[in-house]
Amino acid sequence: MKATVRIGGGLGYWGDDISAPGRLVREGRIDYLVMDFLAEVTMSILRKQMQREPEAGYATDIIPILRDVLPDAVERGVTIICNAGGMNPAGCARRVQELASELGVGDKVRIAAVSGDDLMPHINELADESVDLDNIETGEPFSQVADRIASANVYIGAEPVVEALRRRANVVITGRVADPSLTLGALRYEFGWKHDEWDLLAAGIVAGHLIECGAHVTGGNHQAGWQDVPDMAAIGFPIVEVDAHGRIELGKTPGSGGLVDETTTIEQLLYEIGDPRAYLTPDVTADWTTLRVSQLAPDLVEITGATGRPAPSTLKVSACYADGYSTSSLWLYSAPDAVGRARKAREVLEQRIARLGLPIEEVHWDLIGTGAVHEHRTPRTFGGQPSEVVLRFAARSDSREALQRVVVELGTVFHGPPGKTTLSPGRARVSAVMSYWPALVPRELIRPAVELLEEGPRS
Repeated sequence: MKATVRIGGGLGYWGDDISAPGRLVREGRIDYLVMDFLAEVTMSILRKQMQREPEAGYATDIIPILRDVLPDAVERGVTIICNAGGMNPAGCARRVQELASELGVGDKVRIAAVSGDDLMPHINELADESVDLDNIETGEPFSQVADRIASANVYIGAEPVVEALRRRANVVITGRVADPSLTLGALRYEFGWKHDEWDLLAAGIVAGHLIECGAHVTGGNHQAGWQDVPDMAAIGFPIVEVDAHGRIELGKTPGSGGLVDETTTIEQLLYEIGDPRAYLTPDVTADWTTLRVSQLAPDLVEITGATGRPAPSTLKVSACYADGYSTSSLWLYSAPDAVGRARKAREVLEQRIARLGLPIEEVHWDLIGTGAVHEHRTPRTFGGQPSEVVLRFAARSDSREALQRVVVELGTVFHGPPGKTTLSPGRARVSAVMSYWPALVPRELIRPAVELLEEGPRS
């Protein structure tokens, strides 16, 4: 067993810096490269892609990333774990296998695909069997959106990742495995942590949470001191080094820009966790309030004291449903009296839209540049007269046709105050809206599966 395991967080979202994973593999002395591709709405986008093309449905950035990374990862013995599989882990794994052969390392790569998170094939059966899929945030009944569900995926935990590693996979591609569970899977495998060693599992979740958002923790999302972050253009990505007792050291790509200190660490620890006394994951309920964070050296922070309790009896479902259509437009008005011009334009537009008599459910206006972000705060943060202001219009409707008519009105009929520059090129687009529907499902109903694509042996 290794004394410590070094894991690099190479990606925080689909669309992140695709060169960062290569730098971690080549410069970071890491044992594992973990990459998180999936946000909630991403799954519905991937499902649409898969419906058009059965071999699609995964995060396509994985291919250029691995084209750069895979030969070096094989040479250095770096294992890759990512949730790029999205709606189609098996299809993604097959494409990666083809890439490995193209790169001449096919005989050295063993790829595992983890599935079982997709509820769509039997979501109606679950509802019919009285499984409560009601919205856990609003209490709305599932029947309200059942016929409009576009995707529904369960956040599964580290166990199938551990199983894939036990089967000697050195590239593990998953669907909707929870973000920090990707890291926990590597640590459980390396250290032999059991499924009920709650404090150790909590430490693994802490390590995973620190690196799951990529460069957020290395200064990219530094709220308290963003002015002091050096060389943001070359920001380094995070590396956690963890020992068998759950002690964590957090650093970043050697020689890179960015910053790792107590504040950036604590900011990321508190990011999107809900109750710090009970951070719920598929693997463990982690308690953030027992953590101790201390600076060891420049760009090196120690995190200890993780504690945990049994995981909840349910798993979270991230679903998305079709929720009508939306459109938006932006116009810039310049001085003199930029605010007055923008307000007059809003008045003219409101009257024109009202005359159309269309079924528009929501309309929203902003005067950007006059404190729009803090519109409902008292006192407001801005009290002067700007030399320019942006008028933003947004609308939502269940009728695509209604919004398309509004777009025509805005684009060709509007004659308002002079001094206007249209910031949106061409006519505004009407786009389908996907809304988020969080729910819970009993964990015993979920059966993750690991499929190994037999190719090269892993020594």
